[in-house]
Amino acid sequence: MRKWAFAIAAVLFTGTAFADYPIVTTADNGKTIVVKVGQCLDVRLASQAASTGYQWYLAPGLNEAMSLAARTVTTPGDAPPGAPVQLDFILCAAAPADVAVVFLKYRPWEKNVLPAETLRVMAKITP
Repeated sequence: MRKWAFAIAAVLFTGTAFADYPIVTTADNGKTIVVKVGQCLDVRLASQAASTGYQWYLAPGLNEAMSLAARTVTTPGDAPPGAPVQLDFILCAAAPADVAVVFLKYRPWEKNVLPAETLRVMAKITP
């Protein structure tokens, strides 16, 4: 149900169907992803925040060329408490540019500790 509600909201935000977004995962770490102005990316990450405390966060640094339009959390219907969830960060391109997109996985209460994992992709936004 949540996924459908978000899909409708995504269409309102961008005029594009949610399923048409290129999907970025941790397997894309270090890659360059080409998107056009007006197109969005779905950065899809697994999280176990409920059991381990580790959560993915979008690092500061996006500029006016690309912005976060939405974030959703999807839990499988039959998942037990503490099971992994799917995070979807929808990033939309507004102007031609090369934008570093960085996500950090860490426990928010741990200070002065390096992230457990980092996802970094370069978004090449074309006209």
